[in-house]
Amino acid sequence: MGQNLSMHIFKVNYSLIPLHDVILPVPSSKVLKNLILSGKFLPSLAKLVESEIKSKPLFISALGNGEFRYLSDDDKIMNVKANSRLNGFVSFPYIDEVYNEISEGVYETPYGKFSLIVNSVEILDIQRMRIEDYMNYNIYVKFVTPVILSSKILLPPSLKDRYKNIKPGFSLLPSVGLIIAYAYRSYYSILGRTDEQEWATRAFKLSVLSNALAKIVGFNLSPKTVIIGRDEKNNLRKSRGVVGWIEFNIAERKIKKMAIKCFTISSYLGLGKSRGIGLGEIRVTLKKTK
Repeated sequence: MGQNLSMHIFKVNYSLIPLHDVILPVPSSKVLKNLILSGKFLPSLAKLVESEIKSKPLFISALGNGEFRYLSDDDKIMNVKANSRLNGFVSFPYIDEVYNEISEGVYETPYGKFSLIVNSVEILDIQRMRIEDYMNYNIYVKFVTPVILSSKILLPPSLKDRYKNIKPGFSLLPSVGLIIAYAYRSYYSILGRTDEQEWATRAFKLSVLSNALAKIVGFNLSPKTVIIGRDEKNNLRKSRGVVGWIEFNIAERKIKKMAIKCFTISSYLGLGKSRGIGLGEIRVTLKKTK
């Protein structure tokens, strides 16, 4: 995924219908991941799915119904009855071959037999986004699935090496600057450039200015632990993030425009870490100020 990538993001909304009672894997996004890697659905994404690059421009949602997602916070089995309609989506930058790969069908997977239906395809043209109309609106961000954020992104890039071995854990009460810094990384992930010093410096400056110039209108945030699989010793792997919502405004016009742009992109590509397995799913709404 290089610098010549088209500035378009595809979002394929789909339904998976199990043809018999099934037990969903943990995380439930593994069902679609298996279909991609096996070449049955969107095979052009396989290299991106397998890539170990940081901040990869890919989001595979957990399966669910509406805003409910099949995510386990304990070791309980996630049973789903035959003919249940499980919804999900996958978002990624434009790839030429994708037009011929968005297909429906009945597929065997290690987790059961599913009928896949494509509900819709959305295309976000980043270069044609119109933001000027929304300056009199608050930004409302809902964390649908746990958002995994490290406050170390707020370190000045010059101090990165000094503290590289320190692991403070993840922030469960994120600031406006922290979530905007991660949204900015989602934006630049489509260029494959988020590890470069220039973009790290820009993210840091944006986070500091956003914290200084933001007015928080309200929030309802809480920590949530979810199981994300098992390690090589069959021990449960867990991740802890934050769910809920936060509403805020930013007083400076240029920074607010950038924030809206980045959050819009993050509503497709997710926010924070573990986006490839469905964590960090967000919804963004612009609310008219009174």
